[in-house]
Amino acid sequence: MTVGTGSTPARLFYDPGCGPCTLFARASEWASRSRLRAVPYDGREADRELGGLSEEVRFASAHLVGGGGRSSGADIMPPLVSLTVGGEAGRVVGRTPPLDRSLRWLYSRFWSYRQTHGCGARGAAPPSRTG
Repeated sequence: MTVGTGSTPARLFYDPGCGPCTLFARASEWASRSRLRAVPYDGREADRELGGLSEEVRFASAHLVGGGGRSSGADIMPPLVSLTVGGEAGRVVGRTPPLDRSLRWLYSRFWSYRQTHGCGARGAAPPSRTG
């Protein structure tokens, strides 16, 4: 996924009813230095950008929307690294399978925590990897 197209920041959609999700989204927004906006799932922009997703899938994970399309779940991690740390770091993640797997594992642990602590769509599986 290509992130941030010129003056249009990428959007990180998150569950506003989940404290850890909100903290993660806001910290990512701050760290991106205006390359990313944190947007709650329950707004008009989310309806427009994520309208094709069922509510269960929408609330099951974070979604990152940028110039190259949408990533969901653990697939947001490499482009999120590019947005928050810098493009070269994102490329390193992409070329280093153990690092990529580690970031995806961290995301899956976070997702598991959300499910067991009442956040997100209970019982929903994380979206499958798209590629």
